[in-house]
Amino acid sequence: MFGHSTRVSSVMTKVASIARLREGGTTWALGALAGDDAALERLGSALMQHWQPGDRLVVLGNMPGAAGNTPRTLDLMLLLRRRLLARPGAEVEDFVFLRGPQEEIWHKALQLQFALAPLDVLDWMLSRGLAAIIEAYGYSIAEGRIASRNGPRAIARWTSGLRACQAARPGHADLLNALSRAAFSADGRLVFAASGVDPGRPLDGQADAFWWSTQTDSALDEALGKAGNGGWPAIERVVRGTAPSRNVPQDSGRVLTVTRGAPALVGLDAGGNVRERIEA
Repeated sequence: MFGHSTRVSSVMTKVASIARLREGGTTWALGALAGDDAALERLGSALMQHWQPGDRLVVLGNMPGAAGNTPRTLDLMLLLRRRLLARPGAEVEDFVFLRGPQEEIWHKALQLQFALAPLDVLDWMLSRGLAAIIEAYGYSIAEGRIASRNGPRAIARWTSGLRACQAARPGHADLLNALSRAAFSADGRLVFAASGVDPGRPLDGQADAFWWSTQTDSALDEALGKAGNGGWPAIERVVRGTAPSRNVPQDSGRVLTVTRGAPALVGLDAGGNVRERIEA
């Protein structure tokens, strides 16, 4: 169990990019999409039908990716947010978007000119979803590889073009530049993250653990059970967007992985119990 919520608040003040949800009805958690625009269209339609005043939405990272059309996925995400914000009682703080591995890869791609081994870094990212994102924005991967052999200035010209492609889609840069690292429920009982947490580190020392975790549900559950020296309250439940491919999901315990293959959306009560599960 978490300790007193005031303790959580005092810890969170040190980490401004961690969101705090307000109290209310159902918390909807959207798992990893990996650019699957068709899945988001179906899940968004279902959410519009289920949404009630006081509900909240946490998008658990990995919006871009190789499973579909990333620019259209982000367009649909922005449209869904606008439509839900128009509902009675909805507030801006009810919509939280988290950084996941795919958002981190995109961010690093736009800063490729600062990499020590740019071609190696680019090839690593291309093999992990970046290729599909660049192609969906209509930009050249081949030119990026050539630029990576020709030094920082050439790379900077290429990344400037990549930014221009993103800027041509209204709202995309604003969305991807305003991501939270993680989120807490109002009472501090739940933590929402793209991939996981490191219970052995303090909250302000998580670094990239929120989006690069490789632990299975059972391994993370066990680590959470042994937590206590990390300098922040013990976690009652972690809700994460995705897990390693070898993962065996668990429906009870301290860890809930939302996407287990096809993108999914879950509606949670205050204790993190699943009220509704919708798969694309």
